[in-house]
Amino acid sequence: MNQNAIDCWDHVNLPFRIGPMSAIDLSQPFTIHLGVDEPQFERFEDDALMRGMMIFRLDLTGLPDRTALADYLAQEFMYPFRTAGLDAAVSLISDLEWFGNTNGHLVIARGLATPSDVGDSFVSILPNVTDRWRTQAIPFIVAIDGKGDRLRSSLQDANDHMEESASLPWAQPGEGPVNVVIHGSGHP
Repeated sequence: MNQNAIDCWDHVNLPFRIGPMSAIDLSQPFTIHLGVDEPQFERFEDDALMRGMMIFRLDLTGLPDRTALADYLAQEFMYPFRTAGLDAAVSLISDLEWFGNTNGHLVIARGLATPSDVGDSFVSILPNVTDRWRTQAIPFIVAIDGKGDRLRSSLQDANDHMEESASLPWAQPGEGPVNVVIHGSGHP
């Protein structure tokens, strides 16, 4: 673990790590990173390429609604068949077998620094997707430029849901909330 990082509980009760993390930490291969700046994006990408991971570069700027988000994700992740809605996005982004890569996936998401309903919708699917990759033991890391209260609240809600589903009798071992790391200091 990075010795310069501070483990803390944020006001939304999600375990966050605040502090420098300049590269992909493979001891945490199922993590959502918030507040990533351009130099960090570059280091994440360099590390992902070195490890043979696939990189998906998303720019969510200007997407007007959930339907546009679902359509954009279908295009960027090159779904093998036509779909509709964010439920389909969760299922297909949790698979990606059509790419044939077992080294892992890095998702770079820009355009979330300004609060929006689209940003909230996007981050709310990430814990479920990341958890599904964790059950497959294939690294899935997301790096996002935004880190505002709305994004963190949406992640908290989604992680709460993951925690509830992990307590069900049919839950898979290891299922549950995912790690979130906040880069940079303070809150926007």
